[in-house]
Amino acid sequence: MLNTEILDKVNILGLNSEKLRDIFSVTGLKKFNADQVYDWLHNKLVFDFDKFTNISKKDRELLKKNFYLPTLEYKTHQISDDGDTEKFLFELKDGKLIESVLISHKNRHTLCISSQIGCLLGCDFCATATMRYERNLDVSEILIQFYFVQNYLKKYGKKLDNSVFMGMGEPFLNYDNVIEAVNILNSHKGQNFSKRNFTISTSGIIPGINKFTENENQINLAISLHSVKDDIRTEIMPINKKYKVKELKKALVNYQKKTKNRITFEYILIDDLNCEAEDASELADFLRSFSCMVNLIPYNKVIGKPYKTPSNKKQRNFYSLLKEKNVNVTLRETKGQDIAAACGQLKVQKEMENGK
Repeated sequence: MLNTEILDKVNILGLNSEKLRDIFSVTGLKKFNADQVYDWLHNKLVFDFDKFTNISKKDRELLKKNFYLPTLEYKTHQISDDGDTEKFLFELKDGKLIESVLISHKNRHTLCISSQIGCLLGCDFCATATMRYERNLDVSEILIQFYFVQNYLKKYGKKLDNSVFMGMGEPFLNYDNVIEAVNILNSHKGQNFSKRNFTISTSGIIPGINKFTENENQINLAISLHSVKDDIRTEIMPINKKYKVKELKKALVNYQKKTKNRITFEYILIDDLNCEAEDASELADFLRSFSCMVNLIPYNKVIGKPYKTPSNKKQRNFYSLLKEKNVNVTLRETKGQDIAAACGQLKVQKEMENGK
C-alpha cells in the first residue's frame, strides 16, 4: 500500500494505471481522473497538465501540486545520407546524455532504446564501453524515448512498428525498470504496443535470462554472442569470465524449452578475430541446439578501438558457410556510419566536444 504522506512531487509518467489510481485516492483526485490522465500521457502523448481539457482547472492544479513530468531535452538529431537511420541525443533532468536510434526499412520503423547511462560490462568493441557507467534509467526515462520518437513519426503519418533494447546499457542489469516500461507500453489504455514487437538484447546475464524465462513468454530475446570460443568471447566481452559459453547455452536451451520462442543471435563480424571458416563451423555447431535466427553485423568503427571491419568478400564467405550448414542467417547492411549510429558514439562525440 502506498504511503499516504507525499513529501515530494511524484514522477507521474513512471506509474502504471493501477499505481496511478492508488496514489490519486490520497491526493484529493478521483480514481476516474487517473484513467483520464493515463490516457493523456500514454495514449495521446500529451505532457502538459494544462492541456488535459477534460479535467477541471481545480484538479489540474492538484496535479501540478502533487506530480511532475520528467523532462527530456532534445539536443541533436542526425539523419544518415540514405535516410534510413536517425540518431537522437537527449539530455535528462540531471544533465546526463542518452541516445536512441530510429531505423526505417520498407516503411517499417524500429526504435533502438537505451536502458542505462553508460554500461558496466566493458565489451571492448562497443562505444558505450568507453564511457563511465553512471546509473540505470528509470521507467519514465525509458518510456519518454519511445514517446518522443512516436510523436516525431506521427507528424509524418507514421508510427513505430518495433522496439529493441539494444541501445546504451545492459537491459538485464536494469531488469525491473525495462519490463515495467514494456508493460506500460503494452497496456491497452496506452500505446497497446504488442509485447511480440519488443526485443530485449542481453550480453549473457544468466540470472536475468532465468528470470525472463520464468516470467515472460511474449517479449523476444536476443543474445549478443559474437563468438562461441570462450577465449575470444572473454577477450571482447568480459562478462564471459563470469558466464561462460557452456553456461549461457544451458540457460538458453532452458529458455527455449519453456517458452518455445525463437532466439535471435547477434554476431558482430570483426576482421582477424571471429569471422574465419573455423569460427563459422563452431558457430553452426553451437546453433544446432536452437530454433533461431542469426544476424551478422559488420563491425561499425568506434573511435579509439583497434578493430577492423572485414572485407565484403569475407563477410559474404562467412554468411555462405553458415547457409551451407542450414543456419537461418542474415547479413545486415551496415547503416548509419556517417552519423555515428553505433550505440554510444554520438554521446561520446558530444562529450568530447564539451571537454568532458
